[in-house]
Amino acid sequence: MRLFLALLLTLMPLEAAAQPVAILPVKLLDTSHEARDQRADHDRRLALMAEVIAAELGDTVAITPEDVATCQPETTECLLALARDKGADQALFIVTQKTSTLILQMFANLVDVQTGAPILSRNLNFRGDNDDSWRRAARFLARDIQPD
Repeated sequence: MRLFLALLLTLMPLEAAAQPVAILPVKLLDTSHEARDQRADHDRRLALMAEVIAAELGDTVAITPEDVATCQPETTECLLALARDKGADQALFIVTQKTSTLILQMFANLVDVQTGAPILSRNLNFRGDNDDSWRRAARFLARDIQPD
């Protein structure tokens, strides 16, 4: 009987493997109107956010700015096709809005690349325009969107 159960368990389908997620370049909408030019800092933090999310999620595919540049005009359909071509099942779109040095908001949408259907949407607020706060926000988002 034990042998029969062991054989039966080996024939049962395994839990679905994690679906590869394409992480598109994170975008920034800076409405803070701060006097100091912070583009270099923000470019670094945008890349940091994508790196942290990729590390936390595990099975990811990077879509580079050079990849995105091939989509002219930059439409959702073209971006989803890029993600499909890279072998992803889902695509993560993130826009971060900076309203001041203290207040930032992240809008994240996870989309099925085959159908374009939204899987989930998150709007997260975080405080502080520095590497640590961006890293914490990225880590929180990645953990929030991981399947249970």
